[in-house]
Amino acid sequence: MTGFFRKSGPLLLIWLAVCAVLIVVSWNQIMSGVGWGPDDQLRQVQLRDWLAGQSWFDTTQYRIASPDSQPMHWSRLVEVPLALMILLLSPVVGPMLAETIAMVIIPLATLGVAMVLVAKITNYLFEPKVALLAAALTATAVPVIAQLRPMRIDHHGWQIVLALVALWTMFWPNKRKAGVVIGFALALWLSISMEGLPLSIAFVALLMGRWVISLDEGVRLFWTLTGFLVSSLIFYGINHGQFDVVRNYCDAIAPAHLLACLAGAILLLPAIKFAPQSWLVRLTALGFAGLAALGIFYTSAPQCAGSAFGELDPLVHDYWLINVREGMPIWTQPAKEIISLFGGSIIVGLGCLVYLYAKQRDAADKQNLFLLAYALIWAFAVSLLVQRAAAVAAVYALPLMGWAVHHGFRKARQIKRPVSRILATVGVVFLILPGPLALGIANAVTGSAEKETAPQSKTFGAAPACDSHESLMRLNALPPSHIIAPLDFGPEILVQTAHNILATSHHRNDAAMADHIRIFTMPPPAARDILAARNIRYIAICPEEPELKLYAHKHPDGLWAQLAADKPVAWLQPVHLRDSGLKLWRIVPKDLRNQM
Repeated sequence: MTGFFRKSGPLLLIWLAVCAVLIVVSWNQIMSGVGWGPDDQLRQVQLRDWLAGQSWFDTTQYRIASPDSQPMHWSRLVEVPLALMILLLSPVVGPMLAETIAMVIIPLATLGVAMVLVAKITNYLFEPKVALLAAALTATAVPVIAQLRPMRIDHHGWQIVLALVALWTMFWPNKRKAGVVIGFALALWLSISMEGLPLSIAFVALLMGRWVISLDEGVRLFWTLTGFLVSSLIFYGINHGQFDVVRNYCDAIAPAHLLACLAGAILLLPAIKFAPQSWLVRLTALGFAGLAALGIFYTSAPQCAGSAFGELDPLVHDYWLINVREGMPIWTQPAKEIISLFGGSIIVGLGCLVYLYAKQRDAADKQNLFLLAYALIWAFAVSLLVQRAAAVAAVYALPLMGWAVHHGFRKARQIKRPVSRILATVGVVFLILPGPLALGIANAVTGSAEKETAPQSKTFGAAPACDSHESLMRLNALPPSHIIAPLDFGPEILVQTAHNILATSHHRNDAAMADHIRIFTMPPPAARDILAARNIRYIAICPEEPELKLYAHKHPDGLWAQLAADKPVAWLQPVHLRDSGLKLWRIVPKDLRNQM
């Protein structure tokens, strides 16, 4: 026990300290009992539905777009630890408090796993002191902590962990074991989210390239592909309970993906096993396997030839998808957000990588450094195209950042002049968070610091003050009804109330999302027809919501533009909610218009 604490104790203490800080800074959100954003909140609803008796295999959100509700593309696998903790604690503290405790502990436990993995990866490159420092610096990686803080229960935290597991196995000398584990990790990652596809391709492509060049890598590749195929089939069965070849969604692992992998494996695995001596034969086998996989995939699911959103309603694409900032390229983001996300471990890690190759080639094992560089550059390239992918790039950069900070402090201590030593030490501290620190200094000088007083909107930016937990809870004063509200309000309304919502910012229900957009953008008579068809009883609005500003700007004759201009609509009856910043209207049915 003493040996274990001596080895793991410092990292455990660091993790506990980070947890304490994160709990303090997240206290208001914890006390609300509601997840940080729309995805966390809808995951919360999905978890509650499952614990209340909804089938494991049924992920339909029946309170969204009723009666045309569609299944969510989310796997229930990430809900298992949350559910287990809730079931364990509910008899002691009650279900609501048990849920909140689970929403605090599970993300922090995931953070602990990530820190351990960062330390293990760093150990393959640098000395143990650097590994401990790199793990500690996880707390400074803004994109990582944003996904691993209390009340953040979406699947992105698990993606970070699985990305680390995949990279970690690349250093293992036992090729068979490493192949099985990385195959399992990539299969689990993709079963949770297709966002793992680019890096999964990157890892497999590296292994394939090495096999073509050297037969020695065949063992690792063989077991990676075998582990991936077997694990993918198992996870698909766990998630869906059946294998329906006809039903192929493009936004999640589907039968078409599995059949494509199977077709490629039938050709490639024997080639790896029999180990042809000619690299040209190996390359040819690889080419035929790839063609077979692509042929099966595009034959089985031609609708997925473009992107996961290829079947999205064009109206939803133009008004919603291109405004989902976290899914857009980095150059479309506000400058401050770019600096906050990339101005930490990513930029320091990339800079350190250049420095190591140019000046310190003996500081780390060359082969291991190449593996880390390969993964980091791939992850960085993906993060440039998809903003939310920055978390994986940030966590891959931590070993390099740890070395840079450790090396910097060591060099600073060697400076004899006190003033120069102090300035050098301050400069090293600046390395930890150069972007956010620079922003903080600039804001302090210019007085332009922005206070974040409300949760962040998934789609259109910062949410206005009236979108508070207290305001939305006031909707409980109304009888359970069908409500239309801005897309990012929907999940919290589902968490806080018994109401149904027309649409949320989740694309499977794109028909309802299209109607949602039409209601706000069409002239009042046409909007009324859709509201009646959808059995909507109330409109709940925060006037400053960016989504609504877009509608009013593009459609000055639309329903929302009329309401925003305080022009009365005869069939809308204002409803006052006490202690709420929401604006609320009751929709008067056509046959009751004389009762207004």
